[in-house]
Amino acid sequence: PVPKYLSVHHLTKRKKLAASTGNLHGFLAEDYHQLSWPLPKMFGEEKYGHSLIDIDDPRHLKDCAGMSKKLIRLSYDQQIVDLEWRKTHKALLDAEHRLATLSINAPQKTKDLLKKEVDGHMKYLLELQEQKDMYEMEVGSVHSRCDEIKRALKKENDLEQLRMRMQERVEKVKGADFYNTKFNIYRSAPPRLGTEPPARRPPPPIEAARNRELTRSECMLAGGPAT
Repeated sequence: PVPKYLSVHHLTKRKKLAASTGNLHGFLAEDYHQLSWPLPKMFGEEKYGHSLIDIDDPRHLKDCAGMSKKLIRLSYDQQIVDLEWRKTHKALLDAEHRLATLSINAPQKTKDLLKKEVDGHMKYLLELQEQKDMYEMEVGSVHSRCDEIKRALKKENDLEQLRMRMQERVEKVKGADFYNTKFNIYRSAPPRLGTEPPARRPPPPIEAARNRELTRSECMLAGGPAT
């Protein structure tokens, strides 16, 4: 069975961001409704909290529950990495500003210290950016799988709607009991190979009189030579 916190059917409230935000598959997780302070709650409703897959087809519930669990863990880790990235970026901007506004007459030792500080922040920021990209790739793979499932479900629904329309059209022409009629495949079957063709029907009397040879008396009446 699927745990309640991973099931769409057990949500107390269904909340979803607009599609323009890039959130196409996630409802707001139940943690943000049940717990007072999930980690952390500040940006949850804006970005991180929408990690519960919105597919409720019974055939994909287990698969979607696993993807939802993966998204929840990725979201928690992303919050930590993003917070550290923002702190490092702010420190880098501050160090670059102090280095750029340093006095011309400042000693070389001070310049070297500031330059070393800038390089350290830059290196750490690049490492954090690499981690962010890895998390984004994992989230993107989950979203790609959701896209595949939704495309398959949409195709099934379209085919079912087409079948219903065609059935309704046939029932209007043939009647509602058309699909209950027993068909006989031998009723109008063509003759098999090697069988004799059916006997030829005799021509009508008028055509028979025209085609037969004229008698002697008919030729004399017609004014022609007798045959």
